[in-house]
Amino acid sequence: MTKMLGKVPPRILRQIVFRNLGAPSNRVIVGPGIGIDNTVISLDGFKIIVSMDPVTGAKENLGKIGVDVSTNDVALSGAKPEFLLVSLILPPGTGEESIRYIMRQASSEARRLGVSIIGGHTEYSDIVENPVFVGTAIGWTRRRRIITSGGAKPGENIVIVGYAGVEGTSILASDLEKKLKNMGIPRVIIKRASRLVKSISVVKQALIAADYVSAMHDPTEGGVLGGIYEMCEASNTGCLVDLSSIPVRSETKIICEKLGLDPLKLISSGTLLATVGRDKTVKLVEKLRAKGFKATVIGRVTKGVKKICLFEGREMEIEEPPQDELWRALSKWA
Repeated sequence: MTKMLGKVPPRILRQIVFRNLGAPSNRVIVGPGIGIDNTVISLDGFKIIVSMDPVTGAKENLGKIGVDVSTNDVALSGAKPEFLLVSLILPPGTGEESIRYIMRQASSEARRLGVSIIGGHTEYSDIVENPVFVGTAIGWTRRRRIITSGGAKPGENIVIVGYAGVEGTSILASDLEKKLKNMGIPRVIIKRASRLVKSISVVKQALIAADYVSAMHDPTEGGVLGGIYEMCEASNTGCLVDLSSIPVRSETKIICEKLGLDPLKLISSGTLLATVGRDKTVKLVEKLRAKGFKATVIGRVTKGVKKICLFEGREMEIEEPPQDELWRALSKWA
């Protein structure tokens, strides 16, 4: 039997998870769905945005990454994340210094983003072999239009902000440092790659883009290809994407080549996917670039549900979200 790691397949979500959601509520504006990043609740004229994310594949920068991936998903709605609940599940024997290290990282990143950690849960469990960080981020807004990953419309452009595989590259460089050195990757490349952990937050980029886009999505597990699939599924659309136009950092290329990984299937927090009307695309790209963020048009949204990618003159269809390459690397090399 194949060992399953990462996100549960869409089929299981549809047939089991989404059919068992407790009592319905008319306060829920945006509920669970394939590729949906957050939940939106209406409360006395306010819209409350909530998102939960676990971090199970990182060790060295667990606290920072945990804050970033949770708060990113709130910002994708166009609302600023303000509060965070943190649950830490720790292997027996985890020392106080390790807990302090994780929480100092989390606190430092939350403070940088203007986010308050307001509670959570911490426990030891022999179920886990490494610490697990689960963050629940909360924000609010009075905006009439809430942005979701399901708002893409045929004819719109698909824009990527940042580079593919940023989070995965930083995790591999930090957690497999000795292995990468033994494989001949120069120390300077590994150092640069590990520092990409500083680029995982997309809160600023999302809040800039909110006035221009119809949909935004944070391509986490499954990488950019998985993110494209999820955004199209959420929007009930297809796409035509030029894979050669997706930016990949040199550090990512080098590490992925050595480990035999596909950078477009590598966990990509720190990257933002957005759809935007043709009349607003130039303004959005210019605005982001003026703030120091790389923004690239990589394709367009199409009618129907086929998700087509072009590579070296050939067409390939994304029929389901790929398993993330990080799990393959860690199961083999960690």
